[in-house]
Amino acid sequence: MNTKPCIGITIGDFNGVGPELILKTLSNKLIFNYCTPVVYGTSYILTHYSNLLEMPALDFNIVKSKEDIKEGRINLRVCSTERISITPGSPSLEAGLLAVAALELAVDDIKNGMLENLLTAPIDKATAAEAGLGFNGHTQYFARQFESDVQMILLNETLRVAMVTGHTALNQVSNELSTEKIAETIRTLHQNLQSDFGISKPKIAVLGVNPHGGDNGLMGDEEIEMISPAIKQLQDEGLLVIGPYSPDGFFGSANANNFDGIVGMYHDQVLIPFKQVAFSEGVNYTAGLPIIRTSPDHGTAYDIAGKGLVDSTSFINALYLINKVHRNRMAYYDTGTSKLPFKEHRREKFSIGVPDLR
Repeated sequence: MNTKPCIGITIGDFNGVGPELILKTLSNKLIFNYCTPVVYGTSYILTHYSNLLEMPALDFNIVKSKEDIKEGRINLRVCSTERISITPGSPSLEAGLLAVAALELAVDDIKNGMLENLLTAPIDKATAAEAGLGFNGHTQYFARQFESDVQMILLNETLRVAMVTGHTALNQVSNELSTEKIAETIRTLHQNLQSDFGISKPKIAVLGVNPHGGDNGLMGDEEIEMISPAIKQLQDEGLLVIGPYSPDGFFGSANANNFDGIVGMYHDQVLIPFKQVAFSEGVNYTAGLPIIRTSPDHGTAYDIAGKGLVDSTSFINALYLINKVHRNRMAYYDTGTSKLPFKEHRREKFSIGVPDLR
């Protein structure tokens, strides 16, 4: 039984900042005190970027099975042997194909027991879809692969935000809202805050959808007809849920810092304020999976790809969140209350310190 978590790291779009994030993170040897990385990509891509960025070359241990994985080494699962054209900053179908290949191989390895945790570097949704991903991003892809009801949570040290509707066009948001859907989103966040973040009695804020919370129906009735009834229902169930708050006043007054979690009605409602305060350090976490999957809270950043300018803080935080969730889930499972199908061999002991690798 390993004493450190084995974490799969997919390379993402190799014309974006994914390779640079991986190189910067794994070039610090302290990282091996806390995990055993398995990178899904090719040595050619990583060597190309280490030369381009004038970084020291990394030593890769090529693995084909779980038995090949070595602690204290950068383990590499080769996803392609095709000749690759690297064009930093420019999307390409070739990059999309490799990004999808890395994801598919990592998922196969997870299902075969090779690893249980995954950190994904950013992909380009358009080229990944063209390459056959079949979903609008990572989150729904993993939901289908593991047949799970998932929830996307964006977080940093002080904020955890989720949303009722995700990648939904703004003109369709109201049509997708219902009392049942709002209540289920809040209930799911409550469970995830308990099982994955170790918060026994989460305090959750709920935002309205209209300006000024609808002003008692003057500017929309979603708060009256759907959001408030959902809140009342959950309060009757014993959950500590408060709202609906007017989003501008809620974030403008820093009230967000008083809550363990925040539920918005749509994507930009919570992600614009979140990224305003946490863009360089925030983490995207996919809750509800039987594995632990994280990613940085930004995209491919084509404008700075290959220039040595990317800030790796979010990527490093995403890696260490895996350790934290492991510990919290282990404690939660011991109570017998979690619904996720964890295996017995997940109950491992991990280091709890998180060094500053910046």
